Amino acid sequence: MTGFMMTALAGVLLLPAAASASVKVTSVEAQDGKLIIHATQKPEFTVFKLSGPPRVVIDLNGGDVTAAARQVEVHQGGIAGYSGAQFDEGQTKVGRIVVALEGDAKYDVSSAGSDLVLTVQMPEAAKAAAPAVAPKAPAAPADPNLVQTRDDAVEVKNPAHKLAGVTVTASSGQAAVKVATDGEIAKYTLTELKNPGRLALDLHGVSGRAASAPGAGLVKGVRVAKHGDGVRVVVDSGSDAMPKYEIARTATGLDVRVGEQKIVEKVAEVAKPAAPKSNLVPIRAVELRTIEGRTEVLVAAEATVRFEIIRPDAQTSVLTIHGASLPDRLERNLDASSLGGPVAALASYRVPGTEGDVKVVATVAKGTADDMAAQGGTLIWKFKGAAPVTQAATTPAPKAAAMASEARAAAAQPNVYDASNYTGRKVDFNVKDIDIKNLLSAIAEISKKNIIVADDVRGSVTIKLRNVPWDQALDIILRANKLSYTVDGTIIRIAPTSVLADEETQKQKFAEAQALAGELKPFTKTLSYAKAEDLQALLTKSVLSSRGTVQVDPRTNTLIITDLPDRVTNASDLINTLDRAQPQVEIEARIVQVNKNFQRTLGVQWGLNGAVTPAIGNTTSLAFPNSGTIAGATGTTSASGIGQAVNLGVNGATSAIGLQLGSVNGSFNLDVALSALETTGNGRVLSTPRVSTQNNIEAEIKQGTQIPIQTVANNTVTVQFKDAALILKVTPQITASNTVIMKIALENGQADFTKAVNGIPPINTQSATTSVQVNDGQTTVIGGIYLSNEQYQTDRTPGLGRIPLLNWLFKRDNALDSSSELLIFITPRIIKG
Repeated sequence: MTGFMMTALAGVLLLPAAASASVKVTSVEAQDGKLIIHATQKPEFTVFKLSGPPRVVIDLNGGDVTAAARQVEVHQGGIAGYSGAQFDEGQTKVGRIVVALEGDAKYDVSSAGSDLVLTVQMPEAAKAAAPAVAPKAPAAPADPNLVQTRDDAVEVKNPAHKLAGVTVTASSGQAAVKVATDGEIAKYTLTELKNPGRLALDLHGVSGRAASAPGAGLVKGVRVAKHGDGVRVVVDSGSDAMPKYEIARTATGLDVRVGEQKIVEKVAEVAKPAAPKSNLVPIRAVELRTIEGRTEVLVAAEATVRFEIIRPDAQTSVLTIHGASLPDRLERNLDASSLGGPVAALASYRVPGTEGDVKVVATVAKGTADDMAAQGGTLIWKFKGAAPVTQAATTPAPKAAAMASEARAAAAQPNVYDASNYTGRKVDFNVKDIDIKNLLSAIAEISKKNIIVADDVRGSVTIKLRNVPWDQALDIILRANKLSYTVDGTIIRIAPTSVLADEETQKQKFAEAQALAGELKPFTKTLSYAKAEDLQALLTKSVLSSRGTVQVDPRTNTLIITDLPDRVTNASDLINTLDRAQPQVEIEARIVQVNKNFQRTLGVQWGLNGAVTPAIGNTTSLAFPNSGTIAGATGTTSASGIGQAVNLGVNGATSAIGLQLGSVNGSFNLDVALSALETTGNGRVLSTPRVSTQNNIEAEIKQGTQIPIQTVANNTVTVQFKDAALILKVTPQITASNTVIMKIALENGQADFTKAVNGIPPINTQSATTSVQVNDGQTTVIGGIYLSNEQYQTDRTPGLGRIPLLNWLFKRDNALDSSSELLIFITPRIIKG
């Protein structure tokens, strides 16, 4: 052990002696400066010294110190007293005797036959300062709030070594605190304090871990912590002074009763008839989970429950469920800091003294918002809005969520050996070539943990660490030597990683084989709402074992399941959850189409004819040209086949006026025709398809006309039909917040026979495909189309149509203004009952 140095250890001395199968200590005798341990045979022992206060620890390998398992005060020769404790770890027994010194003195341990002798040599100055006898109690309390302190020690046959738990109950005005141990408490020290009033019970020679329990009645709460050579149990009254109390020993610990029992209430309670038990709703699950970055708490009950949520402070949210029962396996604390979400811890427990009240307490980061969605007996508690909780920011679970026993509190505590969260006391290590078992034994003394090292852990270690937590040092040592550990209650077992991995594999195989070794049980279930074929694959994959089978009877819609009893029970629970009536949704669509058009056309037609001929006595008096004619006739054509001079009339005119002018002899004629047309139209089409369907089931409704289309190929006439119809397809999904998510496909097709080609009309189509979320009974617009068309057209005679003032004689004006608008409305309604 060259170079071995630790802050917590003043020195380590390993003195092997002859190995013995079993050594029993018969008695311990104190003489001047010596402590003689009488045993049945020569012991094998390990001894080391602890500082602050100075103590010498003697471990007897395979030893039985039951006869010395008590605390004895000596106060002579530098020895203040001694106590014994027994540690039985499987096949290994360790008997420990702790000797308290009155000062920092030198010591020596030697064997004398079957006896073990501890010799203490105190310096002269320390001897003069040491008291001759130990004071039984201080003459006057140094603390002004100290009321009294006293020791209570008795001889017991079955001394207690371990604290099992602490519970608090209240009845008839009196609170009962039960301190449970694995035997009788030989010695305890009582300290009563005020401002606030509290009792501190120091249980000597009893081991346990820090925990807390909720109070009841006159007791506000109970705290447990390690103290000296045992544990301290503090009973808080919540008032300035402790009420009247009584303490009594039992075969398994102590009973502390606070307050005076109200006799009148007790008699009245007995006189009252027994109230019938209420039907509590069982809670199946309390789970903390993260889904797509969200943090949720799922509370699943067998039926609908009453609940409320309060926020007593910024970092605590409490869900209270009334009229429910919580099984023991769900009464627990969960450390959720590693999930990285806003919830650091979650506790679920039954409220003492109530009839069916269950609390779920979430410890959250500041700024976290929460809301609850409830559907039947399923509560989904959502948390959002805060930064993820880091390990350093994790806050402890509130006191109200602490479990009522040490075992439940221990299960809620995070693993202190987590490599990312070291909380142990800081120490120094300077070790060279030390056997790893000896080093682990020293760490066990520093940490006050029960550590068992497997036989196949071998090797030596050389490390030099300064001011590091002991649990971090342990983690480094284990990883460097390919070792791992398992935690079983308060015992840490260290073994090679491969060995532990193989053990876990074998345990898993054994558990699987054991689970599959039972007798198969048949189970039939006729479904009311779900299809048996749809559940067959789901049951096979989710709840049935490899030996389980599922058969379906389509005629009666029945499932026939054969499997192990526990798997059959799980299958029955899953079927009851899934075979439920689905709500229905009525979807109404309104399609509104509005058309407006306006057209106005103004036109002119005119023609003329003239002749210079001898026939009418009208010549030019010239040899050439002696005669001639000009024609631009009105009407369609002139007699000579020449068209109109200006033909810009309105086709299909509803209004027209004509003017004809001519000479007496017919040598010149002029015809003028003015025509006009104005058209105005308004149209409105309303279609209202309506369809009902079940949740998550697609529905379709269609109304319209099928148009035949003929095609000829290879002298064969084929007729195909094309739909010109209003078609609505929708798939609704009802959410927990009473809204409806819909996938919608809508098409409105209309045949336009005014533009038919070979008797086949084109189809004007409007359609929309979308997915929307709408509240129950509310209406939303899923589509809208607005079309506007404005046209102005002028037909004119080139050149002449641009002459000012006279241009109206040579042009035709056509003005067109049309618009159309299409709106689609959707309204879902959840059909209840």
